[in-house]
Amino acid sequence: MASPQIDPALVNHLKELYASYRHTKDIDAKGAFFSPSCYQICRPKPSFAARDRETIVRYLHETAPKKSSPSEEDTGALKSKGYYTIRPLTDVEHEFGTDEHVIPAGFSSAEDVKAKARSEGWVGMRVDLWDEPVVAIDKDDSLMVKVQYWWRKDQDEWLQIFHDIMYLGSKDGSQGLGGEILE
Repeated sequence: MASPQIDPALVNHLKELYASYRHTKDIDAKGAFFSPSCYQICRPKPSFAARDRETIVRYLHETAPKKSSPSEEDTGALKSKGYYTIRPLTDVEHEFGTDEHVIPAGFSSAEDVKAKARSEGWVGMRVDLWDEPVVAIDKDDSLMVKVQYWWRKDQDEWLQIFHDIMYLGSKDGSQGLGGEILE
């Protein structure tokens, strides 16, 4: 799939939408950023697929950090701080994995996802997310997540339509290489 040139104003708009989504504390409220028919695939764990907004919101609840004690909640003591980069996809990133990745999300093939993206005018952005410890530690095994978020214009609003989780694991040294580091 050839990637169309994305209007810089749209790139900035999607970056602002993503920042608003990321900084929304209430998990249920995050669902407002997704199309009701938002899909999710997870290449490292295909069973983490979703076919709708409600399932993705449920996954967000299930994976949200748990407070270890009421006192931690009261003090607001941070053990780590989250960062991310966001940028438009390159030509070679305009793909949706393999059939094995997309079938759990209800598609018959990766080619079907490409065709749907093309016909509906999806726009993709690459987001890398990771945590950095606030206090120096001996071994930093913080989580890193690499995602291709796709947006579709519904009426006059851009909503997330497809989440392609490409990597879930320890930081691999690539954090911060995808552009401006944001919080």
